[in-house]
Amino acid sequence: MAWHRCGRRGVIEAVTGSGKTDVALTAIDDAVHRGLFALVIVPSRVLMEQWFERLGRWMPDAEIGRLGDGYRDRPIDCDVLITTRHSAASRVPLPTSDRGGILVADECHGFGGSVLRKSLLPEYQERLGLTATLERSDDAVETILLPYFGGICYRYDFASAIADGVCAQPRVGFMAVPLTREERTEYDATEGRIVAARRQLKQIKGIPHEPFGDFLAAVHHLAANDAGPDGRAANEYLNAFSSRREIVATSSAKYEALGKFAEAIRSADGALLFTETVRAANHAIVRLDPVINIEIITGDTGRSDRSAILEQLRDGTLDAVAAPRVLDEGVDVPNANLGLVVSASRTRRQMIQRMGRILRRKPLGSGARFVIIFAADTLEDPRFSEDRDGFLEEIEEIAESSRIFKPSEFDHLATFLDYSGPEVLTQPETVGSFEPPDLAPEEITEWTAEAQPYLEMISPELPEITKPKQVREKPRLSTGEHPVALIAVGSQWALRCTGCEATSEPRTYKWQAMDDKVECTCVR
Repeated sequence: MAWHRCGRRGVIEAVTGSGKTDVALTAIDDAVHRGLFALVIVPSRVLMEQWFERLGRWMPDAEIGRLGDGYRDRPIDCDVLITTRHSAASRVPLPTSDRGGILVADECHGFGGSVLRKSLLPEYQERLGLTATLERSDDAVETILLPYFGGICYRYDFASAIADGVCAQPRVGFMAVPLTREERTEYDATEGRIVAARRQLKQIKGIPHEPFGDFLAAVHHLAANDAGPDGRAANEYLNAFSSRREIVATSSAKYEALGKFAEAIRSADGALLFTETVRAANHAIVRLDPVINIEIITGDTGRSDRSAILEQLRDGTLDAVAAPRVLDEGVDVPNANLGLVVSASRTRRQMIQRMGRILRRKPLGSGARFVIIFAADTLEDPRFSEDRDGFLEEIEEIAESSRIFKPSEFDHLATFLDYSGPEVLTQPETVGSFEPPDLAPEEITEWTAEAQPYLEMISPELPEITKPKQVREKPRLSTGEHPVALIAVGSQWALRCTGCEATSEPRTYKWQAMDDKVECTCVR
């Protein structure tokens, strides 16, 4: 309803497991019944297959096509086309009639890059973005995403989802482990680099000092855009910051501590182990493989192997799956009620995704639990306020209970994790199916009497760039030495060499022209 009242344009920012996909399926079904073409853009091949299956069940009479990963369906061949972001950017699949279409962007926060933003096609007048949290380290939310989608039309956080019975309320245990002497020496040296760079950065006019998330966003902004001393200080800070995270992420004590959780993992209804890198995930596998059934999923894991591993987790053959960030977004992960975080997430958005994997609604008697293993007296330590990761407040605020345990208190932690959830489950309210009126976008305000405003988007203030970086666009070359340009030929499209003006055959759609070659005569 909120999306309709915003003129069928907007972003739905709702936590994992709260039903964003169902909203999109409803919107697509409605659009197709009104004679519009539907384009669904997803970040990965795995998600393309998931959407294909869901749409096939939701709209059994519709023609569902795929573009990318070896599939070459065209808009004229189907009612709904699912494609990856890269394929949409390069192939430009346009609506098939003057009536236009609807564009659904899954995980829309990832569309802000210089290439992927090209997949946000202006020819689609109805636009729906889906995300768990609309955050980026650059300014693409304000400059690309909000202008394209219009704004956030609906927001649904974990606190609301838990109160409504849509998500489970977790119990959260923090376990401290020490760094070795060598790790501490390296950590302290890296900390010195960070302190020096931060001192210089905080002298820059306009840079926010707090909260830390706003400061970090400003640093990323300077590193990406400033070629002067401010930009160099920002890059030094980010490089040292990354090195510091790597030290704590691969702390040997963390992986020694993992072995103590074998019994908790075996007794869980599925466990997920989150790391930041493949190296860290391999460390976890080496430590746990002798005592539990565990597998790893990385970006190189084949589709069939990934499906088999997740199915084994679903049926209980596997006790746990370790994943270096690859399960953070979109992948249909079986329900699990124990999450172990070995490496702190780099962003609040990643942690929101990880929390969603564990906080899906649970049956009575199954309690959601999180264990966050952190290196004591480091940036990961929840007892420190400076440079504190934003997700710590988030998970502590929604937790049924949370406590910090010393390494010597593992028995107390094991007792703390013996949690079977609430005695009574809150039942989500069912409000019925949605029957949209048959109205064009410009008529929505008449239907609702008053258009719904977009929700407020609070963005950090960014410092002024004193010496902008020079960015050179790489031209697409023809067979000669000159770039080609896309031109209109009446109602059709073609490529033309800007040197000799040789032109390809006119095509009906832009994406067809973009796939052509120009036989130019610039170079003999």
